Amino acid sequence: MPADSLKSLLTRTDLPIARIVRALSALGSATSLDLVRVAGLARSTVSMGLAELRDAGLIVEVEARQNGMGRPTVLFSLTPDSGRCAGVLLGLDEIRIAICDMAHNVLSDRSVPMARDYDPEAAFAVVRAELGADCAALGLRLSDLFGVGLAVSGPISEKGVVAVSSVLPTWSGVDLSAVFGGLGCPVHADNESHCGALAEMTWGAAIGEPDFILIKFDLGIGGAIVLDGQVRRGLNGSAAEFGHLTLDPRGALCRCGNRGCLETMAGASHLLKVAGEMSGREVGLDEFVSAAVDGHIGYRRLIEDAADIAGWGAGLVGTVLDPPLIIVAGGLAKAGELFLDRFVGSYDRHASARSATLPPERRRRFLLGRFLANDTVLGAVALVLHQQCRIA
Repeated sequence: MPADSLKSLLTRTDLPIARIVRALSALGSATSLDLVRVAGLARSTVSMGLAELRDAGLIVEVEARQNGMGRPTVLFSLTPDSGRCAGVLLGLDEIRIAICDMAHNVLSDRSVPMARDYDPEAAFAVVRAELGADCAALGLRLSDLFGVGLAVSGPISEKGVVAVSSVLPTWSGVDLSAVFGGLGCPVHADNESHCGALAEMTWGAAIGEPDFILIKFDLGIGGAIVLDGQVRRGLNGSAAEFGHLTLDPRGALCRCGNRGCLETMAGASHLLKVAGEMSGREVGLDEFVSAAVDGHIGYRRLIEDAADIAGWGAGLVGTVLDPPLIIVAGGLAKAGELFLDRFVGSYDRHASARSATLPPERRRRFLLGRFLANDTVLGAVALVLHQQCRIA
């Protein structure tokens, strides 16, 4: 059976064909030249490996790129039915679950409401029951999955232990692999912004981009640094916590214990508090952004001011990293150009390498994330694809 064959290959690190399988798992679809580059193999070795995988029914030709007047370039993908993996977002008041096949097609994606401050044991029970039901609908058992990715709002150590989390504060110190190990398949966990970057690399705005940063402007502010196609987690899993850049040492107290962090000025939690005071009632993030885009003058000013401050903080990051691409994601990014234009202008004022001083081909690009509604759960799926199926 193809799934069994694929699982066997993924346990091997000594076979060239296994490197090809891992590369296709991470990339979704790729040309033979892509596989030469990513798998680090000779063209002849890749050609022989692809032929063997085709004969075994493990790969298909999915489409072709037309380059100029020459012959179309063939793209290869793992056979969709060769395996399944799942992603789980452990959110503030919901658990979101998605299942994808090995060709990166999304087979299911839904949310389960949860009471605030739910505990790890309750989360495990819900994930086991609901993911089990979703698997059953696809004719699978939980143990058939190649893995489950968990996305959490907070730094995650390499061993899967949750550090201080703003969304799930009672989870600090929880070993996710121990709690969710009863699912019966491999479990991987990471910070939700890191997962968001993986989603953009796998399906969205960063396909084929080896170096970029992602900044997520939501209730809090997080992000990811990607270099050479790898998300850089840092020593304690807390790399790219952009929301905790200190901009004003005498500013408002932040949840991290410092004062004047970027998040206290440009995070959506702060903006919604001000919007609520302005409106005399509680205002949700989607309502706030939609009203601002439609012309609500007060909300619009709040987003513009936040974008100016966000660009200032990002400019500091850019001065250090000088990234070729910056992806802006999160709930505030749903404001589109209203947020992005002010953000880019402020960034250019505060970064050391300003666009006006650079030739056009050397200027960095700014893009809105493609997945502003479900990037985190898709990124949890991609976590499995990139870690379980990692090039050794």
